[in-house]
Amino acid sequence: MDLRGGLVLGRRAAGAVGRILADRLDEAVGAALPRTQEQLAQPDVLSRLLRDHAPSGAVPLPQVSAARLPGVDFESSNCTNFLVELEFDADAHTASDSEATGPLPRTVYAKLPCPELTTRVFANAVGFWEVEATFCQRLAGRVPIRVPRVYAVARRGARFVLLLENLAELPGARLFINRDMAAGTTPERARHCLRTFAELHAAFWGWSAQERDRALPAHLHTYLAPGGRELTRALNAASVAPAHRAAPDLFRAEHVAIFREATRKWNALIDAWYSEPLTLIHGDSHLANCFEYATPDGPRMGMIDFQGMHWCKGIRDVQYFLINSLEPELLAAHEDELIDFYLAALAKHGVALDADDARAQYRAFSFQTLMVAVTSIGLGSLTERDDTVRTLLRRSVAAIERLRFGDWLAGL
Repeated sequence: MDLRGGLVLGRRAAGAVGRILADRLDEAVGAALPRTQEQLAQPDVLSRLLRDHAPSGAVPLPQVSAARLPGVDFESSNCTNFLVELEFDADAHTASDSEATGPLPRTVYAKLPCPELTTRVFANAVGFWEVEATFCQRLAGRVPIRVPRVYAVARRGARFVLLLENLAELPGARLFINRDMAAGTTPERARHCLRTFAELHAAFWGWSAQERDRALPAHLHTYLAPGGRELTRALNAASVAPAHRAAPDLFRAEHVAIFREATRKWNALIDAWYSEPLTLIHGDSHLANCFEYATPDGPRMGMIDFQGMHWCKGIRDVQYFLINSLEPELLAAHEDELIDFYLAALAKHGVALDADDARAQYRAFSFQTLMVAVTSIGLGSLTERDDTVRTLLRRSVAAIERLRFGDWLAGL
């Protein structure tokens, strides 16, 4: 299975390299998407993107008359994220356009692929950039939770461009970064996030496979797409030893043994995780991918960065947020209460999830949180480059110990 996974990854990586090379050839004749901030921040380039690549059903923003890079960049493990200041052609923006688009933005939040070749190959081989582009094109305008408005989404070859709402312009908004996640959040803020997860999950709960595929195609599913099981198992197998060498004080021999056993039982684990019913989940639901905004009823939480979105059980978002975003001692004291809060929030939207089933799912999915931390450290050049992952690894190890994931796995 590891051999097949390696072949899947190799085949996908070779295809990604070919697309990257083709993009450079297209760039030479002016047919490629922008690669750098400077290439993007041109009025004609931005105008064309806003006109031709607005999401389906959206009213495009008017022609850009001037653009400037203010030098505001944002941290990311695999993208180049930055602000572009815009001025628009006032004559091209009618009163009816204003009603449809609202106030014109002073800035847009732009996302491009990062410049590192290895990460670009890996991202294209695994497909998480395509997932986010698909979300922005098909789903951002349909989800019931607050997400950044999408002004343009373009994907061609191995490149993409996203032009999004700059949430810093939203009155009362608070954005979080990885350092906030590493510092740990509070049960009160966790409840705000769990309420948002429940609202998202309830809206897509119990959709048929055909409905799901029309919204987010099955070939984009990290685990269930053709070759996905083999690929993810191979990545796990490749990461466990280097992760143990990199953090032997955190990821100890007993944890390595559990990790290897989970890898050995990979097919059974996938079947347990992805049995029906499924719903749409964020998939990377830690604090740094949430933002707080003001409403007449008090603070609410929205979400950003949908590279990990897929069809799964809703409890996956719950455990991933709680384990990653709260210190283990604090989480242990509030875990049951917070799970029950999520179940009550689901019930308000007409979805009933049995409390015992929810806790069993929470326990089973705790390995995914550990898995992401281990692959981030073990394959760090391909994913994360931040010391925050050591904090996530420590919290993930504490979770599988507290929840006795090894005992659950032994009975699988």
